[in-house]
Amino acid sequence: MINIYDSANQVAADFQKLDEFKALENAVNAVKNNEESAALFKQMDEMQTKIINSQTEGRDFPKDLEEDYKKLNEKVQKNDQILQLLQAEQAVSKTIEDVQKAITKPINDLYDGLRN
Repeated sequence: MINIYDSANQVAADFQKLDEFKALENAVNAVKNNEESAALFKQMDEMQTKIINSQTEGRDFPKDLEEDYKKLNEKVQKNDQILQLLQAEQAVSKTIEDVQKAITKPINDLYDGLRN
């Protein structure tokens, strides 16, 4: 009998060998090694957490938070290390999405005929 978790661990190991993963790793290291970029990343991460929490709790987006977000976004758009990190994240996300589609295809195929 196949152990699906062994296969998943192999996929994880293979994933780390991909150019997209290596680009993300390099981008993360570039941000870590630049004080300004690292501080900006932390601010961005904290802001995103506040926004998500606000949405999750069903609260309206506070105006002061919206202004802070706009100002922070302007700074982010001017920071090459952060921009490279965001681009690398998008490439990794696309790869994960493609792999997820491949994994879930048999499930979707089961429902053929029921949905059409």
